[in-house]
Amino acid sequence: MQLSHVDPAIIGVWRWHAAIATLFFTVLVAVFSVPAPGIVWPLAPLLVALGGACWSWRWPPLSYRYLRFGVDDTGIAIESGVIWRSRIALPRVRIQHTDVSQGPLERRYGIGTLKLYTAGSRHTKIELPGLNHQQAIALRDALLAQGGASGV
Repeated sequence: MQLSHVDPAIIGVWRWHAAIATLFFTVLVAVFSVPAPGIVWPLAPLLVALGGACWSWRWPPLSYRYLRFGVDDTGIAIESGVIWRSRIALPRVRIQHTDVSQGPLERRYGIGTLKLYTAGSRHTKIELPGLNHQQAIALRDALLAQGGASGV
């Protein structure tokens, strides 16, 4: 099975998610470090903001590099993980239903997340983020159309 990367636009979405999380934690640290004795007040939020900015810029390309998927006649395989890597192989006959979702940032970048639902396994919902929205819809339809045979 030939594996390929998802749409590189997912890097921008992940960067925005990380930037929003960094802003949230920077504000929390700023609020809670004011009364803390021994901590220079402006230093703690500044360190959180700088660390978060580095994390928001560097981590998404690494995640993208290790997120790959492949589809063949038997099913779909998804590889992911920068530090802890995993490979999920899902046969077509195990797929019960699928969804394609888009959040506001994903809609802005024209990508979506393919969600595959199964029964009786550790991974009852498997997500593949970062697909071009039209590609996600086509993949969803293809997986359902060819998975007509019952696995029971």
